[in-house]
Amino acid sequence: HLTGDIHAVTAANNLLAAQMDARIFHELTQKDQALYDRLVPTVNGQRKFSAIQLRRLKRLGIEKTDPDSLTSEERTKFARLDIDPENIQWTRVVDLNDRYLRKITIGQSPTEKGFTRETSFSISVASEIMAILALGTDLQDIKQRLASMVVALDKSGRPVTADDLGMTGALMVLLREAVEPTLMQTLEGTPVLVHTGP
Repeated sequence: HLTGDIHAVTAANNLLAAQMDARIFHELTQKDQALYDRLVPTVNGQRKFSAIQLRRLKRLGIEKTDPDSLTSEERTKFARLDIDPENIQWTRVVDLNDRYLRKITIGQSPTEKGFTRETSFSISVASEIMAILALGTDLQDIKQRLASMVVALDKSGRPVTADDLGMTGALMVLLREAVEPTLMQTLEGTPVLVHTGP
């Protein structure tokens, strides 16, 4: 596994894909208020938006910070990403070239209630996350780049980002150690820094 960077990228990429499919499933199977209640639960008698949720509200043009003050229309706008299954750009990745994974159908389990879709796997080093990891200048820069990754379009044609899915922090946790280059040694005995993918 050498530095472990490819494994970290694979885990982060596939976590984002899994979250997106879970979000699509929950939006298809839940009413607006139930979805909102899951996203902003009452804990010890109080609701509170997280920092990432406040960023989403700002992008939506909603200036409120009290979860109980949102109108039903604002709650729906906040809770529903309305991802268009025909316009999903994010695919899962695996660290080998397996031609039989180039096109697959997911969601065939009975627990998915018939919500299937076609998708594919790419090779891990082709993930946008690998490019971000390689080009990022520091943790904050990488976090901002991850937040703005477009994973799909909604049914109105607007981009849906990793930040809209609430995944930026989780991705950073997985990539935190992979950000650091690894000091190795060539066969000739000279030092070399190995970082990210080819």
